[in-house]
Amino acid sequence: MNTEQARENIAKYIEKCRYTYKVDDIIHSYLNYYKQGYYVSYTMKDCISNLKDELELLTA
Repeated sequence: MNTEQARENIAKYIEKCRYTYKVDDIIHSYLNYYKQGYYVSYTMKDCISNLKDELELLTA
């Protein structure tokens, strides 16, 4: 998987779950909140849990 595919997978998951996030919102929350041990909402945690591989690739 490349970065373009990873971003596309995130966008598809957002659409499938009918969330109002943008791809960059999830990346930002993953880096600045989740990985730092701070609170993230239930829906954001759902995205992060299901898109872990994509997020690791995009933030490496």
